[in-house]
Amino acid sequence: MPVFDAESSRRTTPMHVRLYCFPHAGGTGKLFRSWQDQLQPGIEVCAVEYSGHGTRINEPLLDTIGQLAQSTVEEIGRCRSGSFALLGHSMGSLVAFETCHLLAERRLPMPSLLIVCGHRAPRVPRLSAATHDAPDAEFLTHLRELGATPPEVFGTPDLLELMLPILRSDFRACETYQPPNRPRLSVPIAAYGGLRDKETSKEALLAWGEQTTGRCTVRMFPGDHFFIGDSAGNVVLPLKRDLLEAVAAEQHSH
Repeated sequence: MPVFDAESSRRTTPMHVRLYCFPHAGGTGKLFRSWQDQLQPGIEVCAVEYSGHGTRINEPLLDTIGQLAQSTVEEIGRCRSGSFALLGHSMGSLVAFETCHLLAERRLPMPSLLIVCGHRAPRVPRLSAATHDAPDAEFLTHLRELGATPPEVFGTPDLLELMLPILRSDFRACETYQPPNRPRLSVPIAAYGGLRDKETSKEALLAWGEQTTGRCTVRMFPGDHFFIGDSAGNVVLPLKRDLLEAVAAEQHSH
């Protein structure tokens, strides 16, 4: 089963860049599929599907950020030509960040830009207690508060039974993640946040600058933790500008 779901019509344009998009905990690549028409021309959306999620539901779940990154870096490494960027939302930000480091360690081509959305920088302490091993009632309350899980999941026992192991596995990956000490990335970072996101403040996004020797740009958008879905129209144009500017700067430096 492919890791990526490419939605591009692959038009020939003066500048072409692949945008690998990593979803949040419990999420699937479907979140990003509507972006393709808004981002064209020049940007090919490749939505990442994690093992055990969505179209890969029958594959084993992976419960560490390292494993999730490992499962995608090999696919990215096979595409050795052309510019690309990584974008992650919430948990996906950590997976994209680890994927960058794996690419660097293996001396594979690096992305022109890392875009992290709705997640504090790796060394900023978590504000809330870990919940991945909490009793079901407490875990479900936390899910409702986050607002990510569709309401029909809570009202459908069979669907809830299917989703709970996936969500717990993803939350475990996030809540047990400890970034090792290693050199900073040289890739520029764009950190996006929602103005009403209680989990991720602007200060927590600014701290992403400590993870790179390159430029770090922080942008705040209307909405809460899931601003990239609720306010996608506000995000797409600045994203396109940041991405194409990064690609142009990289090409100029070469």
